[in-house]
Amino acid sequence: MELSSKPSDLRSIVSDVSFSAVVAGIIAIIVGYAGPTILVFQVAQSAGLTDEQVTSWLWAYSIASGVTTIFASIVTRQPIIMAWSTPGIAFLVLGLRGVPFDEAIGAFIVSNVLILFVGLTGLFNKVIEKIPMSVAAALNAGILLPFALNAIGSVQTAPLIALPMILTFFVVRIFSPRWSVASVFLIGIILCFSQGEVNSSDLALKIAVPILTEPTFTISSIINIAIPLTILALTGQYLPGLTVMRSFGYKIKNNFVVNVASIASIIVAPFCCHNINPSSMIAGIVAGPEAHEDPDKRYWAAITAGVVYIIFGTLAASFVLLFAALPSEAVYVLAGVSLLSAIAISLKTSFDSAKHDFVIPTVVFCVAISDVTILSIGSAFWAIVVGFALSLFSKDKI
Repeated sequence: MELSSKPSDLRSIVSDVSFSAVVAGIIAIIVGYAGPTILVFQVAQSAGLTDEQVTSWLWAYSIASGVTTIFASIVTRQPIIMAWSTPGIAFLVLGLRGVPFDEAIGAFIVSNVLILFVGLTGLFNKVIEKIPMSVAAALNAGILLPFALNAIGSVQTAPLIALPMILTFFVVRIFSPRWSVASVFLIGIILCFSQGEVNSSDLALKIAVPILTEPTFTISSIINIAIPLTILALTGQYLPGLTVMRSFGYKIKNNFVVNVASIASIIVAPFCCHNINPSSMIAGIVAGPEAHEDPDKRYWAAITAGVVYIIFGTLAASFVLLFAALPSEAVYVLAGVSLLSAIAISLKTSFDSAKHDFVIPTVVFCVAISDVTILSIGSAFWAIVVGFALSLFSKDKI
């Protein structure tokens, strides 16, 4: 299935909104913030950033991701959701150590200018179109499976929260699949508060105040920060993120997405943010069947996510406190059940597309879930490389 973009008629866009898509968009942002936000604080500690700089980083990331997500999704009528480069954040934990922050800002700008060049020249589009669907779908399943495994593991560490949430999903799913995830969300919140797992005394309403930092461009920061960030963003986010969208049947305008994300990243870089790019981690939540049974109407999940992004950015300091207060098990379960259908469809698509050679998607799936890192590049990229290499020698044209 290939979905083409449609004209942006306001009346038809409004008529496509659905409750399930709205819930999926909210859940996507909750899941997307849960893990990488912790890494941001590790970067802050390592680089000696102030609380104001961290808040500005979260503000810039959220606003840029929100605006680009809404814009790209409305223009294409596809659930295109942006996020920050998680591999990039992990790299910056050590990469920013001892680097003046104005030089880091300069490196952020250079990195995104390089990515914009790749988009404008069409180089990225030529690469991604060569990836077989069998490989793309297996990659998606491998990226998403750890969320389901974390949900299962949560039953052991927090059974009184995790188990009722999981049971709620399967019980409600019998009667109304579209309400199952929303029910888990509601039950999870109730359980967390009723069992005293949320320390509400630490919560406070604070408006984020962005900080503008004048960039400084040095050869050292470009080599040591900009170039690694560029490689990590392209291989660890853009490539798997857009490949994941293909696995759901969407014909993405790759260069358009690259250009929009990189331009937004250049604009917000002086406010302490690195790379904004299409998400591979939470794309399955907004692009999968739980968002809406009709793929043409799932873009509202991404639009909702964009709105939530902007709200989170405005109240960045407050939401950091909220995420710190929620038990991780509740977030794990919410993410896991939200992605079950997407995992199942991805696995089916990968093997259906492989025809008779089922080994290739199996290997891609295994590499994707391995969490292996080689040359500071994560398993998602290597899963694509391995799958593409094996497909060249396959008897089946996958």
